[in-house]
Amino acid sequence: MTAHDDRQDHEAKAEEVERELDEMQERADRLGDEIEDTGDEWERRKADDRVPGAAGRPSEADGPDPEAEYPTKRDPEGGEPEGS
Repeated sequence: MTAHDDRQDHEAKAEEVERELDEMQERADRLGDEIEDTGDEWERRKADDRVPGAAGRPSEADGPDPEAEYPTKRDPEGGEPEGS
């Protein structure tokens, strides 16, 4: 391999790395925009009285209470919850 070939290999690798860096920067910019848009949307929802739960009123939100989503642990015979 000659010095000329080495130089071409290094230049090709440098161009590849620069392309990858550009792609990563574009993805980072898009992600930053998505994060900003999501934050703006959340602020709008918190200010909207028609969105229960967003303005700090979780009791008015739809769906089961969080505790209902996690059944209590029972002993194998179906008795009292563990730790009672």
